[in-house]
Amino acid sequence: MDQIKHNFINVQGLNLHVAETGTGPNTVVFLHGFPEIWYSWRHQMVAVAKAGFRAIAPDYRGYGLSDPPPQPEKASYKDIIADLLAISDALGLAKVFLIAKDFGARPAYLFALLHPERVSGVITLGVPFVPPGPYQYHNYLPEGFYISRWGEPGRAEADFGRLDAKTVVRNVYILFSRSDIPIAAENQEIMDLVDASTPLPPWFTEEDLATYGALYEKSGFQTALKIPYRSMDENFDIAEPIVKVPALFIMGDKDYVLKFPGMEEYIRSGKVKDFVPDLEILHLPEGSHFVQEQSPGQVNQLILAFLHKHFCLKKTVDSPLSHCLKMDQIQHKFITVQGLNVHVAETGTGPNTVVFLHGFPEIWYSWRHQMVAVAKAGFRAIAPDYRGYGLSDPPPQPEKASYKDIIADLLAIFDALGLAKVFLIAKDFGIRTAYLFALLHPERVSRIITLGAPLIPTGPLHLSPFPKASTYQDGRQQQCDVSYIFNPSMFEQEPGRAEADFGRLDAKTVVRNIYILFSRSDVPIAAENQEIMDLVDASTPLPPWFTEEDLATYGALYEKSGFQTALQVPYRSVDEKFNIAEPIVKVPALCIISDKDFALKFPGREEYMRSGKVKDSVPYLETIRLPEGTHFVQEQFPQQVNQLFLAFLNKHV
Repeated sequence: MDQIKHNFINVQGLNLHVAETGTGPNTVVFLHGFPEIWYSWRHQMVAVAKAGFRAIAPDYRGYGLSDPPPQPEKASYKDIIADLLAISDALGLAKVFLIAKDFGARPAYLFALLHPERVSGVITLGVPFVPPGPYQYHNYLPEGFYISRWGEPGRAEADFGRLDAKTVVRNVYILFSRSDIPIAAENQEIMDLVDASTPLPPWFTEEDLATYGALYEKSGFQTALKIPYRSMDENFDIAEPIVKVPALFIMGDKDYVLKFPGMEEYIRSGKVKDFVPDLEILHLPEGSHFVQEQSPGQVNQLILAFLHKHFCLKKTVDSPLSHCLKMDQIQHKFITVQGLNVHVAETGTGPNTVVFLHGFPEIWYSWRHQMVAVAKAGFRAIAPDYRGYGLSDPPPQPEKASYKDIIADLLAIFDALGLAKVFLIAKDFGIRTAYLFALLHPERVSRIITLGAPLIPTGPLHLSPFPKASTYQDGRQQQCDVSYIFNPSMFEQEPGRAEADFGRLDAKTVVRNIYILFSRSDVPIAAENQEIMDLVDASTPLPPWFTEEDLATYGALYEKSGFQTALQVPYRSVDEKFNIAEPIVKVPALCIISDKDFALKFPGREEYMRSGKVKDSVPYLETIRLPEGTHFVQEQFPQQVNQLFLAFLNKHV
């Protein structure tokens, strides 16, 4: 938490506390709920700051380190909105992204309605937009409903007053982490619903509780009970309550709020979009009311995907080829497969589906240009992150991950999405996955396109003829540890070496170095006294087609996932065996070969392609060569690759 700084801004005679980190040109303001404070956004603040945004999280008046109002019993949502405007003005923030949870969703959306010129977008967790007006839920729930109880002046004060502040926060965190609405019996108070022996949620530490407890010991609960619980019916004279900025709603399916009368239908039916037309809705199957603390990595990446998408739109609106414009059309969902939440990016609604399989160090995002292109041409485009990559959950034992897992995950995704048959497009190690899937499930595959490599027959990967000596560009001869694959730093012979190599750097720098290395036409080979990361000088620029924004996206996602699964599949699974009697792919296939792809220099690869030997395994293979293409040709020359894809797809529809 050292990177988070703390300031006070005087607003109407009150010193309001503001936590802040990051120095980017675009600002994200986090609005907390109850029983929370700025600290509940600690994980998200650091993540967005690392991604290039400025992050600000105030404590509302009467909460946390902020001064209480002189008459807490008269505090209102209007006060919070006025304070937010004053803070924005004091910090020189012309326009901000708002991220809110719990009751913070109400001031976020009200601020967007009352001051639309000051808001770029809104993200809420757990509570969607609800039109301003009289509060109704208590009419449909028992008298012991916690909001009804806490809305009664004096009752919650007496209930809470039996305990210290830390215990009150503990009890509320336990209650609100459950999937049922807190409702007390007639002879109970809300605090009686939690037994003293009940443990904290596993993601909420005693240290976290101590932080909250100390701050509520300072502030008390008087203002917190007034806002939100005794201000539910506060009126706002808004003629047209339509939020006209991009918005994202993240709902944990185990959040008790989903059981409020009519809430699930309001969300799932899309009725909420009557008020927030440009709204994306994402469900997290295991998410609770405190999902941003429960699953910070997953929530951070959903937030960053939304922020990058709309930040880029604003920044590059005059660039028709901007990848950021294209990102606006891609939606995100999670599919539960064997207990893992596997992330799937999707766009397009056509009757024929194209599934994109990434390589390393890639994620779904590496196909951003192609997804939009095929969707515009009338296809449905889907790009999963493999387990342990990107936004997908890691397997419980990453060191045991396998190609078989990826293939099983693909089959489960197709079944979940109702995809009887698909086109597969793959690159790098995704090619092996694509062809294996076609061999094991031929009835599910219409066609295959691969970039950079053909089908290599199943079985152990034989690159042993690769020389032990390499000639550098300046003519020097040096003894080396074969290729990057067989350098023990990347292969199962010495687990831990790549982890140590990568561990010297942050994830963003690791991705940067690999993109630079893999964009060259020579196979990455380290000298005996070098590691693979040592092959790239810190001053070496990125390839011209790979932007700092692209790198930030990859870096943030690998910061979340780490490299453990990615080192296991592909690099430590290259000898995985498949018992396939006749490894002949019998569907039409296209292989796009880049003549400057380093993989073409693997021993025998060029001869295997040019001799036509590859057609023994893929008899209906068409080959196209791109003279200037590198290993990342789909990002390097997106339009050219898109045209080749579409010509092949349209020919075989």
